[in-house]
Amino acid sequence: MQQTTQSFDAGKKKSERTNLVWLGLVGLTLLSVVVGESGPPSVMATFFICLVVLLKGRWIIRDFMGLRHAAPITRWIVTGYFFAMTSLVGIFVGYLQFTATQ
Repeated sequence: MQQTTQSFDAGKKKSERTNLVWLGLVGLTLLSVVVGESGPPSVMATFFICLVVLLKGRWIIRDFMGLRHAAPITRWIVTGYFFAMTSLVGIFVGYLQFTATQ
């Protein structure tokens, strides 16, 4: 079975996108480590790291779990669950840090 030029180009573009997303994930991870380890825990640092986690999670769900082209209801359920849980953890940890500094 021969691979057509069109399917080869599509596979190459997908591979390039995967590499770019992976590099973005590594960069955001390093950025969140720098922010998280730069000083004493703060509410702003916690919320920034939660935003980074949300962005990274969305990339992972869409590009590495393959839900970019899945049925919309599947994408909504997985993405909604991820956003809800990450937001709850961020709010809880931020609240604990806020009350600890009062």
